Amino acid sequence: MNTGRDRLAIGTYGNINTARTPSGSVRAEARFRDWDGEVRAVTSTGPTATAAKTRLREKLARRSTATGFGTALSPDSTVAQLAAVWLEDVAIRTDLAPTTKDLYAREVNGLVLPHLANLRLREVTVGRVDHYIKRQATISYAHGKHSRRIVSMMFNFALRQDAVHLNPVAGAARLVAPKRKPKALTYAQIEQVRHAVRTWRTGESVPGPPPDGQLRDVIEVMLGTSDRIGEALALRKCDIDDSRVGAGLPMRVSVSGTLVVVKGKGVYRQEFPKSDNSRRTLEVPEFSAEVIRARLTKIEKEPDEHLLFFTRNGTPLAPNNVRRTLRNILAGAGLSHLEVTPHAFRRTAGTAIARASDAKTAAEVLGNTEEVAQRHYIAPEDPKPHTAPAIHLASFAPGRVAT
Repeated sequence: MNTGRDRLAIGTYGNINTARTPSGSVRAEARFRDWDGEVRAVTSTGPTATAAKTRLREKLARRSTATGFGTALSPDSTVAQLAAVWLEDVAIRTDLAPTTKDLYAREVNGLVLPHLANLRLREVTVGRVDHYIKRQATISYAHGKHSRRIVSMMFNFALRQDAVHLNPVAGAARLVAPKRKPKALTYAQIEQVRHAVRTWRTGESVPGPPPDGQLRDVIEVMLGTSDRIGEALALRKCDIDDSRVGAGLPMRVSVSGTLVVVKGKGVYRQEFPKSDNSRRTLEVPEFSAEVIRARLTKIEKEPDEHLLFFTRNGTPLAPNNVRRTLRNILAGAGLSHLEVTPHAFRRTAGTAIARASDAKTAAEVLGNTEEVAQRHYIAPEDPKPHTAPAIHLASFAPGRVAT
């Protein structure tokens, strides 16, 4: 027969005892089992036994919600509370870029909290999550995909805090990605875009200062390097190697960073690109090299770290401003139907390289895996027509006499 005391559950306490102290106050004491499994005595004092017990219970309540890891989560916590604690954990992680942290915060506030904020963690079932993700996917596949990812990360964190016993996203149905073929611009379409950008706001009656030509130059650089817009805008004087021009060899451009926009910090150059594969050195065609040389002439007296593209104040060009300007120019030229974005130039460059060589080479230049390059950047070739079936099917023509 076991005559020992029943073992306290973690986060709970035993009987509260009181005793008068030599000074005349009352001390209340209870045994509390901490989150590390140790049982410790917790005390509090007051002028009366009731006051001492009240203060002790308040102290124990605070202690019972502290896990020792700076969190206070339980199955009765709300999704809003989980989000706040998770974002605090994200903020102190050293393996995440500032842009990633900013993205997670935006997705939590824009995708998750408007729909799940007031649910208790124990109420977030597989069925509810499945319905939520499918509803988000009716807006767009990307909407549903990002919603699923962010909720899954939040509940994996809750699992590590022992606030839930399973991640409900694991049981939700998978989203099926729509089949989309990458689209590259034709040479005729590229020339239309070039003309629209070159002639934008060049009339005599156009008020304000004329365009500085940077958007035109950015397009030529992106077509010749296959860079992302942030990578092209992050190019510096020191990233260009034109020392081999005398030997008839192409200019080399090193991609070693990208422009990012972080809330509270604005636009700045991040000292590394999107991924490890994105860090690369490229040989560029002469049409892009000519544009880059002209940009270098403009900053000839500037330090080596100076950007090729910059505002009138010398600050980095915001990628979103470049996108918006391009969109407005094309709309004014009646070319909105082409659906041209800066990424279209990257797809066009990747497709041209694949046509001239192969998908593997294109992927290396793009800084992607071959699978990603095939899926997102290399436009499929039009299938060649087959004439033989038409000859055989001619036997089905009406009026033909059977043999």
